[in-house]
Amino acid sequence: MSHNTGGDDLEDGFDIDSENFSPGEDVSQVVQELAKEKKRKRKKKRKAEVSTSEAEHIQPQAKRRKTGKVEEDMSETLTVALQPSTVQAEYFYSLLGKVHKNSTSLELDDLRLPDAAFVDSHEYGSSRDIEHLPQFIAQVLPVLKTRLTQRSANKGAPTLLLITSSALRATEFTRILRGMRGPKSGEIAKLFARHFKLEEHAQYLQNHHVCAGVGTAGRIGKLLGHASALSLNALTHILIDSHIDVKKRSIFDIPETRDALIKDIFENTELKQSIVSGKVSIVLF
Repeated sequence: MSHNTGGDDLEDGFDIDSENFSPGEDVSQVVQELAKEKKRKRKKKRKAEVSTSEAEHIQPQAKRRKTGKVEEDMSETLTVALQPSTVQAEYFYSLLGKVHKNSTSLELDDLRLPDAAFVDSHEYGSSRDIEHLPQFIAQVLPVLKTRLTQRSANKGAPTLLLITSSALRATEFTRILRGMRGPKSGEIAKLFARHFKLEEHAQYLQNHHVCAGVGTAGRIGKLLGHASALSLNALTHILIDSHIDVKKRSIFDIPETRDALIKDIFENTELKQSIVSGKVSIVLF
């Protein structure tokens, strides 16, 4: 005895509606066609779900790859100050290629700074934030610590140039260095463009004894190129702040600051001669 349940033998919840086929039509054939259609729909649905899943998987991977590149660049900048002097010299050589993109390898070799110009501070184990600068100088640069307490013979002739990426950090470094001065060693000159014109800085340096100049690469570079503004007679150290800002960039990553650092400062003829001769040392902080 046959019982009409309104369903097919596949037991998949797919009901057969008798209105879907005409009298005399082979029911089994209709069932097969409907089953095939059901199977095609399921396959199509699974394919769409897989595609969506793959897209969701690929997108985070791409994002991770991009993020990984940023983290890699950050890591390189952060750790270069912690590396031996030979690694720091190689890093600076790589910056030359970014600044002078059309130069040949021979031309870049002529601009290269010697390994010996870089102070090896990789054994310094404490933090390199602004507040720890006195500790860093005392441990790594004891000669500079003494010279900051002494008065130079000439006006506008610092023993230290500290180069940073922003006026705000220059102000903070100035505050810290003022606590390291001697009673007659001179002033800590703030050398950045905000609130001060180039001529005002030049006149200030011509009229004041300074033991250190703290500022941005752009302004210090211009002062080095300004006649009778910034004297190199007493200069012994150039300290570069390698701080990473909120945009994940350092002084080496921002094109304008990197160009000013390399072209206007380290390719200044008089300063480069002092570096090559060993009179001036480069310190990464």
